[in-house]
Amino acid sequence: MPHAAPAAERGVRVVEQEVAADGAHLARLVTLVDAGELTLRVARTFPLTEVPKAHAHLADPGTRGRIVLTV
Repeated sequence: MPHAAPAAERGVRVVEQEVAADGAHLARLVTLVDAGELTLRVARTFPLTEVPKAHAHLADPGTRGRIVLTV
């Protein structure tokens, strides 16, 4: 089956999730962020030219938050 989730192993539960773009919902999220009602945790920002460095930082077990790439 193409959409079958893999079996759980070593006590890890696996859940299949499908997402679709929803412009209206994304606009609502932007409104919440702008109003300070939804906060985002950014661990660090890297320029697009430093993707390998960003990837290495993401692998650091102490990283908390999102890694953001800027163009």
